[in-house]
Amino acid sequence: MTTGKIEKVVNLNEIEAMSAEEKLSLSRSKNLFVVTHRLEPIVKVELKKSVISAPILFSEPVAEAQEPIQEITQLPLESPKPRTKRSPKA
Repeated sequence: MTTGKIEKVVNLNEIEAMSAEEKLSLSRSKNLFVVTHRLEPIVKVELKKSVISAPILFSEPVAEAQEPIQEITQLPLESPKPRTKRSPKA
């Protein structure tokens, strides 16, 4: 349960053929689940080899001319005016 992965899939016939010690070691600190269906991928990946008839040249990216960096001076920030407290009128 700590990894969240399926560690082993065992048939019921295999479990019945195991000794009590083997069953205990199989289930120690694990959760057992009954699996009714198995899903198998139906996608097939094929890698094809092809002959290279002409040399392939990879050019390095050309660095663009950079503009000189201009120094930006900060404008003085105006401090907000302090609010005056009003006394409640009775």
